Amino acid sequence: MKKTLISAAAFVAVVLSSCGTTGKSVDIAGEWNVVSVEGQEVKGNPYIGFDMEKGRLYGNAGCNRIMGGVELDSINPGKIGFTGVASTRMMCPDMETEQKVLEALNEVAGYKASATGVELTDKDGNVVLSLVKRETPAVSLNDINGKWNISKVDGVEVEIADKTPFLSFNVAENAVHGNGGCNIINGSFSHEEGNSLSLKFGQMISTMMAGPGMETERKVLAAMNKVTSFAVNEDGTLSLMDADNNEVLLLVKSEGEAVSE
Repeated sequence: MKKTLISAAAFVAVVLSSCGTTGKSVDIAGEWNVVSVEGQEVKGNPYIGFDMEKGRLYGNAGCNRIMGGVELDSINPGKIGFTGVASTRMMCPDMETEQKVLEALNEVAGYKASATGVELTDKDGNVVLSLVKRETPAVSLNDINGKWNISKVDGVEVEIADKTPFLSFNVAENAVHGNGGCNIINGSFSHEEGNSLSLKFGQMISTMMAGPGMETERKVLAAMNKVTSFAVNEDGTLSLMDADNNEVLLLVKSEGEAVSE
């Protein structure tokens, strides 16, 4: 049986013909929370994303990121397969959910609409994964775009001895520019697909001047190495968080100022 990749546009109107869903259409494109595996509710927040235009699968199994390909049967609606499914290899305190999700993904051969979302089924039609649509996050990476003055490092107010430390984010280019308190710094940042609040800095390059702001700069660069996520606070400030969700940098939006220093 030949399988081909089809775009999301062509997939939107696929009509399921399985028992109980005749005439009901379903579009699996987008992101879905995994609520149960083989009828058992799962812990944590595993989710699956389908990028049907590129034929890609992505998400998080409960601890590690997952990625792979999606193949839809162009002849038999409701048939689906995943190819090259892989995951990152971090260890977490509870790997039970992850193991169940990954094992279930290997069994998936079909899909159908359910009362609450979508069900992924094995070759015999048994439900192995139940999914519900993931809500669009209220905060996105675009909210960090622009220049931010660094107000606190590890909860302590920044002492300005030379230059005001700041970070300026160019979201379109995944680039960051700034000043650590003495030297100009430039580098990049990455964002985990499907995780709206993820943020991780790449290697930063700085000028080599020495000055009274070096102690602040050392603390800023050390904090940047810990960052894994961000949060936009009610007062409009930006918190950069470490892996344990502790705030390591507090940023305040800099309005109407030049970004080159």
